[in-house]
Amino acid sequence: RRRRRRRRRRHPPDDASSSNRGGGACDDDACDDACDACDVMRRHGCASSSMLSQGAEGRVYAVRFANRDAVCKQRFRKRYRHPTLDEKLTKARLNMEARTMIKARKCGVLTPNVLCVDADECCVYMERVRGRALKEALRSGATSDEALKAFGREIGAAVSALHDGGIIHGDLTTSNFMVREGDDKVVMIDFGLSYPSVVAEDKGVDLYVLERAITAAHPSHTALFDEILATYKKHSRFWNPTLNKFAEVRARGRKRSMVG
Repeated sequence: RRRRRRRRRRHPPDDASSSNRGGGACDDDACDDACDACDVMRRHGCASSSMLSQGAEGRVYAVRFANRDAVCKQRFRKRYRHPTLDEKLTKARLNMEARTMIKARKCGVLTPNVLCVDADECCVYMERVRGRALKEALRSGATSDEALKAFGREIGAAVSALHDGGIIHGDLTTSNFMVREGDDKVVMIDFGLSYPSVVAEDKGVDLYVLERAITAAHPSHTALFDEILATYKKHSRFWNPTLNKFAEVRARGRKRSMVG
């Protein structure tokens, strides 16, 4: 009898296992968020929706909005934060993202057009850019040297216009540039970490993040960043203090990697 009792304790029923309880809770939360997003999009008259991607801050859905192809980005609820604080911070980040995208377009940066902002539901609707991520284009192996230089010139001009307009992107990676279908123009996306700043240090860090993203993910295309930097210097009104700070940030980064 004692052995049987011990066996029962060691092998509890499947529905009582802690791993299943934990997994079920996570799945329920994810399903609740997805259902909430679908309800919100239906209220805005979106005919259909399908999830395109999911990141650390939210989900992106392909939708039909106002009789045109669009995307809806809905920010996650942070369940570890107090609900009142979470609502306040999430709305602030959403409004900041929309404002910086609109301002970036006014500065001449090619970005998706913002169609609608629903702060109460933490959703921003924007134009859908048809094409593929620059990361995919570079990894395909079909990018010629001339196309690589063209990408570098476009990115350098866009980042310099962004910085001269007092905007820091905050996440400049090859995943956050789209090569638009039809004309191969480079479109800057995902302003979720963007913020206003005219500080040269912030601009230098923005460039350093981009350099690290290119050298880490595309070591055979480091010439791309050389073209970006040359074009940035050519177009930016404040290139001197920015590039000086970039050199300092780069030196600190190298020292940190050497020390470990």
